[in-house]
Amino acid sequence: MSSKASTASKSTQPAGPPIVARIAQLMAGLGIAALPRNYELLFEALNGNAGVARDVAALGKTPDQLSLDAIALRHALPSHNALAAGQAADEAVRVLCEIAKTSEESQRQRAAAMQELEEIAARMQRDPVLGISDFASDATRLLSLMQDILGADRTAAARIGDLQCHLDSLRSGLAISRDALTHDPVTGLANKAALLSHLNGIFDDKAAAGTSALLVFRVEQLRKFAESHAAGSDEKTAKRLATIFRQSVKKNDLVARTGPDLFCLLLCDVTREIAAGIARRVADKVAEMPFPFLDRELPAGFLTLTAGVSMTDSATTPVTLYEQADQALAYAAETGIALRIYSAEVAERAGRTYRGGAAA
Repeated sequence: MSSKASTASKSTQPAGPPIVARIAQLMAGLGIAALPRNYELLFEALNGNAGVARDVAALGKTPDQLSLDAIALRHALPSHNALAAGQAADEAVRVLCEIAKTSEESQRQRAAAMQELEEIAARMQRDPVLGISDFASDATRLLSLMQDILGADRTAAARIGDLQCHLDSLRSGLAISRDALTHDPVTGLANKAALLSHLNGIFDDKAAAGTSALLVFRVEQLRKFAESHAAGSDEKTAKRLATIFRQSVKKNDLVARTGPDLFCLLLCDVTREIAAGIARRVADKVAEMPFPFLDRELPAGFLTLTAGVSMTDSATTPVTLYEQADQALAYAAETGIALRIYSAEVAERAGRTYRGGAAA
C-alpha cells in the first residue's frame, strides 16, 4: 500500500507549472505572441502531438502568426476552430454575394435581350409586309439575341455550379471543425467540451435521466513516461486505452478523454455500487494488459488506473459534477487507494460542504 501511495503521490504532482514554464520559455525564445491559441498549439507540440511538433519546428526562428495559425488549423486544434469557422463564414458570404452578382448579371442580359425581341416583334406587327432585306436583318438579329441568351445562361449556370461546389466544401469544412471542437484528435473520443455538453442534457432533465455516475480515471505513469520520450510516443497507448474504455460501457454511455492521461466514463441510470464495480473492472483490465509504446510494449502492470467517482444526485451542475469526481480522484491518489467516490470525507478535504447523495 505504501508503495502504491508513493507512486500515486509522484504521479499526481501538478503537471501544469512545468509545462506552462516550458511553453513560456519556448514562446520567448521563438518570439511567439502570448495568445491563448498559441499556448494550446505549443502545449500540443510539447505534450505528445508529433505532427504539431514537427510543423512548429519546421518554421524555425520567429515564426509569423499566420503560419502558426495554419498549423493549428491543419491539425484542427479546438481553440482555432472558432478562427476557422469565422474564416469559412466570411468566405461563404463572399461566395453567396458572387452567386447573387452572377445571377443579377444574367438577369440584366436577359432583360436587355428581351427588350430587343419585343422591339423586333412590335416592328413586325406595325408593318407585316416587310422588305426581304429588312426581314432578313431582323431574323439575323433575332438569332444572335437567342444565341446570346443561351450562352449567358450556360456561363451563369456553370459559374453558379462552381460556386455551389465551393459552398459545399465550406460546409464540409465547418462540419469537420465542429467535430474537432468536440473530439480528442488522437483517440476520437469525446473531449471535455463534449462531456460537459452531454452532462447539460442530463441536468436539464435529471428526473427523467435517473442517477448518473461520472468516473474520471488517471492513467498512472503515462504522462511521466511520455514526457521522457519523443512527442507522440504515447499515441498507440492512448488508442489502446480508448478501446478498453469503449468496450466497458453500454451503448448509451459516454467515453471521453479530457487530458493526456485522463479518461472519463459517464454512466447513465446506475447506482454507486454499479459505478464502483465498473471502475474496478476497467482498472483490473488495464493492469492485466501490455501496451504498445513506440517499437516495444509496456509490460502488464506498468500502467495502472486511479479513479474518482461522482454521482448526479450530489451535484447541481455539470461543472460541479466534474469537479467532485476530480476531487475524489485527487483524494484517491493522495491516500494510495485506487478508487474513491465523492463523499462527505472528500468534500471536507477539498474545503467544500457536502450535499446530496449518501457518502461512500
